[in-house]
Amino acid sequence: MNHMNRRWKILILAVAVLGAAILIPVIRHYQLRAVTEAYIAQLKAKGEPMELAQVIPPPVPPEQNAAPLITNALSQIHLESNYTNAIYFKNPPGAMNRIIPGKEMVGWHQPVIHTSNTTWPPNLTNTWDDLGAQLSERLNNLNDFRKLIKNPKFDFNYDYSDPKMYIPVLAPHLSQIKMAFQWLDASEYYNLHQDKTADACTDIRTMLAFIKGQTDERFEISQLIRFAIASISASATWDILQTTNVSDEDLAQLQQDWQSLEFIAPLKKAFLFERVSELQLLKDLRQSPTNLDGQVAWTQFTSNMNNEHSNSDERSFFQKAKDGIASQWDKFQWRWFWSYTDEVRGLQMWGVVIGGTQMLETNKSFPSVQSFVNTNFVRLDFDSVKDNPYAIISQNAGSQLAAIRKAANAEVARNVVITAIALKRYELRHHQFPAALNELTPDLLNAVPIDCMDGQPLRYRPNADGTFLLYSVGENGRDDGGDPSLEKGVTGSNFNWQNPKALDWVWPQPATAEEVQKYYEEQGKKSGS
Repeated sequence: MNHMNRRWKILILAVAVLGAAILIPVIRHYQLRAVTEAYIAQLKAKGEPMELAQVIPPPVPPEQNAAPLITNALSQIHLESNYTNAIYFKNPPGAMNRIIPGKEMVGWHQPVIHTSNTTWPPNLTNTWDDLGAQLSERLNNLNDFRKLIKNPKFDFNYDYSDPKMYIPVLAPHLSQIKMAFQWLDASEYYNLHQDKTADACTDIRTMLAFIKGQTDERFEISQLIRFAIASISASATWDILQTTNVSDEDLAQLQQDWQSLEFIAPLKKAFLFERVSELQLLKDLRQSPTNLDGQVAWTQFTSNMNNEHSNSDERSFFQKAKDGIASQWDKFQWRWFWSYTDEVRGLQMWGVVIGGTQMLETNKSFPSVQSFVNTNFVRLDFDSVKDNPYAIISQNAGSQLAAIRKAANAEVARNVVITAIALKRYELRHHQFPAALNELTPDLLNAVPIDCMDGQPLRYRPNADGTFLLYSVGENGRDDGGDPSLEKGVTGSNFNWQNPKALDWVWPQPATAEEVQKYYEEQGKKSGS
């Protein structure tokens, strides 16, 4: 009898342990899910858009949609362009060729097509006539793109309800747009060299139409592409301003097109969409755990791409799975526990970056936004998950701040370019530059543009030699008197006027012939020529 009682006790204990082993995880699962659902409900109660219909763009009416107009031209120019033979890719004209801080070479004015590492005297096989011939081969495509000036609105009919569609679908589309931009940039340079300034202005206006046409795209990558091509367009506009025969009418059109661009608000809308899309993604992965390996590998890859300090030896979830470390038990734990923790932390991350983007819209000061975002990331301890392959959403916190920085940089470029165009127009009218930027208002500017690096008006002063100094205080948020040099202790040959390590972001002046020759002589010495 005692033996039987002991066996029953052991059995009951085993059942109790087994029951607890099952019940405790189940309770924990529903606790985490309840906390997550409550957090989402709290956001909805505050008026946050948490449904897909609230964050996707309205469809463009077919009669206003320019996407069908350029789709064929995009695919053709992508297929016809050959990276081996196309001059623009093999030996591109030097757009805003930086030779010393604050000075740029006027690339289109040079007798030959050169790159930044060409020796002096140039020894090249490509000529401007060669480039002109290649542009002629693509004339029909380029003319199709130029039609966008009158109708800069796209709708490529993306399925925003599919949280995974943008990876395979957007990649070819964005690469085609990038190539179209490169050919338009080459065309602008060629037209300037041929003294066809009005045609060059049309090329830039087409580039700006591409930027404007993608304003409402909700994918963050689309906005990042817009920021990048805005930088190319700023360089192209700088070259227009170095001509002596540009008309006030063409400048006024360029200025109006630049003024019509938006960067910060579209990024905020993209963030709002990405937040909802990632919630759908987590839901999808919980229902289809077989997709988890590839998604986490992609997340790890993109996180490492955006984080220069990432550990290159850190293996992704996918790599661990191949080693047998990521078992089905790991996936079960992700579905039942870790995914909910990541969802809440991801929502907290999005709350911070969306709030930071809203702040940038209001006070136009990126350093204050950066401080706000970093302070809250520390408070939420996002460093603890930046290398966690299971944190699909929350490990991307650093890349979102980088996106805000790029939006601020694009806004600075926009405002500086608008001001530089207005200064050129003032010079055409008065044969000198104004004593202060407020003299441009209200005839040429409604108000003095703001520097998004500190929330103050852009800095400006005329120089005694007939040039001018126009600048942003740069990412350090400090006015260094218009000094384009790199920060103390920083070395490098990248003299991009928006170099993050530059003391101030100075809109360049053209280099003199002597400075250009000296630059090439120095390049020749470095290459041993």
